[in-house]
Amino acid sequence: MGKRAVATVYPLLLLMAAMSGCLSESVDDASPSPEEVFVAEATDTRECFEHDGQERCWLIHVPANTSLEYCQEHSCPLLFDLHGRHVPVELQNNLSNFSRVTDADHTILVHPEGIGWGWNFGWCCGEENDVDFLLTLIDHMIEDRSADASRVYLSGWSNGCFMSQEMAMLASHKITAIACMAGYTVEPKPADYSPIPVMEFHGFLDPGVLYGHSSTASYQVAGTLEGQEGAIQNLYMWADANGCSGLVPDFETVESDHSIKKFTDCENGSEAVLYTLNLAQHNPYLNDYEGADGPFNEATLKGNPTGLDITATAWEFLSAFDKDDGTTA
Repeated sequence: MGKRAVATVYPLLLLMAAMSGCLSESVDDASPSPEEVFVAEATDTRECFEHDGQERCWLIHVPANTSLEYCQEHSCPLLFDLHGRHVPVELQNNLSNFSRVTDADHTILVHPEGIGWGWNFGWCCGEENDVDFLLTLIDHMIEDRSADASRVYLSGWSNGCFMSQEMAMLASHKITAIACMAGYTVEPKPADYSPIPVMEFHGFLDPGVLYGHSSTASYQVAGTLEGQEGAIQNLYMWADANGCSGLVPDFETVESDHSIKKFTDCENGSEAVLYTLNLAQHNPYLNDYEGADGPFNEATLKGNPTGLDITATAWEFLSAFDKDDGTTA
């Protein structure tokens, strides 16, 4: 029986009940109130497929009330959150905690898993073609989950932020916008790059992926831009790639615990943004990361002490852009 038929029959049953004094228990059970709404629970599952002869896996979070039918009729954004090097996907999920801010938009949240918990973005971290893996996974989510192809977003931490920016450069036709944490781009702009919005968050006190010129510290990210890497340089590189006007950011705010620099007058409605966390180290999230690797120790992996919610800020930035709306071509 369709919804319209139920809505017609139910008032008639109420009228019969008023006339007879009561409804039988069997009628109550057979005729639920049309106001009752079935609420599906959120699901979190691990999935895999074979890519380039290897099993490649990911965690997928689907919010409550986000069925395949819902996504076919409405917009279900797709967000990839890429883990840092040697960071299990479960820990990245707990660290960034995106679902608490993306569920309201029926966002399909995916945590892809790099081979050896690392991403190959050129000179670093493996030999896998991770660009092709991520592009294949995006297509899979669009086809299998009816994710909105015009709202495909990337985020990530450290190694995952490097990879997010690699994807932005090499797959701008597929990616709507990125907002990532504690990483830079090492990929020169290809000829077919089409400007998309880019936001990078960086702790000013980061001892590993340094905020400023690498020659000022004992640790350097091997293979980067020979002393020219840094948050400010990264911002200006994206401003140039996105065809932003002006020699300096056209929007800037400075607070005691953070500053924001933006180029907003850019091609394709794109932007280039740097969000500096003045008191943060390598981990800019609210949550602490329990672990240490390479140049990092437990102290440097504590969450940002000022309580700035960069997960929410990143999603606010990302969700404002839609390729179908012309905000990014």
